[in-house]
Amino acid sequence: MRNIFISYILLLGVFSCSEEHKNTNTCKPENLIETKNSGIDSLIHQYLSTNTNRFPDIDGKSISYILDHKIRNNIKYTTVQIGYNFDDRFTTNQLIYIDSINQIIYESDNLNDSLLVWSSDIQKETRLPNGDYRFDIAFAEWEGKSMGEKVTVRIKNDSISVIYEGDGQLNIDKNSLLDKGIILKHKSGEWIIGNNQKDINALDIGGCSDGPSIIDFKNKKFWMC
Repeated sequence: MRNIFISYILLLGVFSCSEEHKNTNTCKPENLIETKNSGIDSLIHQYLSTNTNRFPDIDGKSISYILDHKIRNNIKYTTVQIGYNFDDRFTTNQLIYIDSINQIIYESDNLNDSLLVWSSDIQKETRLPNGDYRFDIAFAEWEGKSMGEKVTVRIKNDSISVIYEGDGQLNIDKNSLLDKGIILKHKSGEWIIGNNQKDINALDIGGCSDGPSIIDFKNKKFWMC
């Protein structure tokens, strides 16, 4: 089957890419942007954004990838060859299979000719699938006390929105969007709501800082000033 090279700017969840070679785009994780797109794009975004350490720039080349389709055991997968596009060749570092119907990513185990289910650190630690959840507000000025205030946290893959539904005493309009972005693990070890991959190195986070908000999945708390 003929390989299909990415030849346009992929949105949400994939990358804002600058064309380097004909029919192939070179992509940098820090250029991740958020918008609406297909489930495949979102899953690729999730995989690449949580595996940036595995795919560093090599000889000035950023990570690239090639999409294709393959039927295996009567299941149709989208395959993604992740690697580097050099002048005379494309070198594949990792092959993944995506079952878009069931929203599952598999890593290819060539040695055993098998597929291994992949789950991100986000999935492992939070154990929160896509959906809406009620979190307490942790006020930094009140030593993390919630004062009985809550928010709705909406999770879709690695995207997150925090909504105040107006059921408390805060002087905030009903259904106000308090924060929105992608779930990232900060260098400090805290989970944050970021805008792009660079936020993992933000100098200040949470509380009353100007940095990304802290989201505590284990204790279901959203930190704000």
